Amino acid sequence: MFQSNVEIAFLALVVGAIIAGIPRSWRTAGWLAAIFVGAAAVLCWLDAVDVLAGGKTLHSLVLNIPFFAASLAVDLDPLGAGFLILMITVTFLAAIYSIGYMSEEKTEKPFRFYTPLLLFAAGMVGVVSVQDWLMFFVFWELMTLASYLLVVFKKEDPIVQRASLKYFIMTHVASVGLLVAAIVLWHKTGSFSFGDQAAALKNSTLLLRNTLLALYFLAFATKAGIFPLGDWLPDAHPAAPSGVSAILSGAMIKLGAYGILRVFWQLMSDGLTRTELLTWGVIIAAFGTVSAFVGGVTAMRENDFKRQLAFSSIGQTGYIFLALGIGIALLKSHRFEPIALLAMLGAGFHMLNDAVYKSLLFMNAGSVLYSTGTSDLRKVGGLFAVMPGVAIAAFVGVLSLSGLPPTNGFASKWVIYQSAVSAGLVFSPFLVMAVIAFFASLSTFAYSLKFFYGSAFLEPPSEEYEPRRLPLTMSFSQVLLAVICIAIGLVPVLAVDSVASVFQMPRHALYRVGAFGELATNPVAHPLSAVWNPVGLALALIVCFALAEWVRGLGKAKVRAVPNWHCGEEHPEKEVRFRAQDFYAPFNEIFAKVYP
Repeated sequence: MFQSNVEIAFLALVVGAIIAGIPRSWRTAGWLAAIFVGAAAVLCWLDAVDVLAGGKTLHSLVLNIPFFAASLAVDLDPLGAGFLILMITVTFLAAIYSIGYMSEEKTEKPFRFYTPLLLFAAGMVGVVSVQDWLMFFVFWELMTLASYLLVVFKKEDPIVQRASLKYFIMTHVASVGLLVAAIVLWHKTGSFSFGDQAAALKNSTLLLRNTLLALYFLAFATKAGIFPLGDWLPDAHPAAPSGVSAILSGAMIKLGAYGILRVFWQLMSDGLTRTELLTWGVIIAAFGTVSAFVGGVTAMRENDFKRQLAFSSIGQTGYIFLALGIGIALLKSHRFEPIALLAMLGAGFHMLNDAVYKSLLFMNAGSVLYSTGTSDLRKVGGLFAVMPGVAIAAFVGVLSLSGLPPTNGFASKWVIYQSAVSAGLVFSPFLVMAVIAFFASLSTFAYSLKFFYGSAFLEPPSEEYEPRRLPLTMSFSQVLLAVICIAIGLVPVLAVDSVASVFQMPRHALYRVGAFGELATNPVAHPLSAVWNPVGLALALIVCFALAEWVRGLGKAKVRAVPNWHCGEEHPEKEVRFRAQDFYAPFNEIFAKVYP
């Protein structure tokens, strides 16, 4: 009956959505949901790994719909397989996390959370597993509607009502563009097939072709959270439960980049002229650069850590779109094609890394909220003593988000900067974009430090502050994600090889691997190369730290504790303590109107 594991996985998620909504116990419903998502994850991995290893498309016809000249079929190619692994894995870890996070919910029933959660996962599985625009739109809507129900979970709160309505309207208005484009091309071809509609788009007039491409771009950029189209993100994240926030930023918004890749890189790479590719590439890269800048400087001002991470998602998606734009712009420039491929590799690598550390950080934020009852950085502190394991995981996530070695965030940004600078030698605006993106990376480090130091080390503002410890299921997902961040950072070649197989790239033409696992990009179009040796750097840091501790021990200096000096005035310590809202105050005043 079933010809692929993806079909069984989809059915398991739909059945799980029904069964997990039956129990009245939140913990029982949570474990049932995690079991069903875990089973679906195993099934999806089996098919996806097989597709990536063979480099071929898995085809399995489920149902013909002759009236619409459409078909429901599993058409899983390497691009879809890579995203399928990403989506289902993040959702599985978020489901495990939610067992503990949602266990003390008192006002709502489990079916209002776990039923849409599993349908949300089913919609994402469907989106990346079909190559028919009608079915794509059906699964896209399933994903969007299910995620809307999760965002509006706390429906009595007027702030949540506003955020969810904003999310619903913005994403649906943008999604109409997908339906309009599909129907217009269906009238020309009589088919909703990706391939048939791409051929029709190629043979359309210049005006019609670029109008439909603009509709595709608006729909996918809105879902991806690109500024200003992603204005729904900062409202939706604080409204949604933290496990859902992890899926929204870690998985769902990546499908916006998936749509850009599917249309501009795969379907239309041969259907657009070199000028059109350059134009659209510059547009995509420019939106990405602005998004990276605005997301970064705005996140520095935020004191609500879930809104801060939402602006961070806008900024990190900007890096992905910058790399995608460079890759699309230079795709038909045969002399510079290696730069295009390197940029695409950087975009895919950063999608993987951002999915890992952004899911981790939203779970960290949820842990602080669970433990303290607030998401205000001005009201929390001292959590390192209460949850040291999660605090260390948060520290790893912050290093990764900031793009600091030896974490995975540095590795992917290193590839993006390499491609952007190389592209800048060909087309100077890309060099300007690279400089702006680098500045945005500095702002990323600044707000990451604010989030971590404010929640983990600052003393709490009130003596009545009593944070509580976390359930094991919440800690497990965070620690595992932190380990993945470090593993990819230390051995990036494994992740880069996997991304290269998703894009079916000649990876050895883009980079070489050294004896100690270091990556070195080959000179592409110009004699410009870079080398990244994370293991060697990590060992050097350990040796230097050990040497410094040895020298400090030889000095046998005495340590004395004295009160802080306040210039001769007597003040209580809590009155003069540095709070989270005071971080970068002059800088924030300068950029206060960037995102009012």
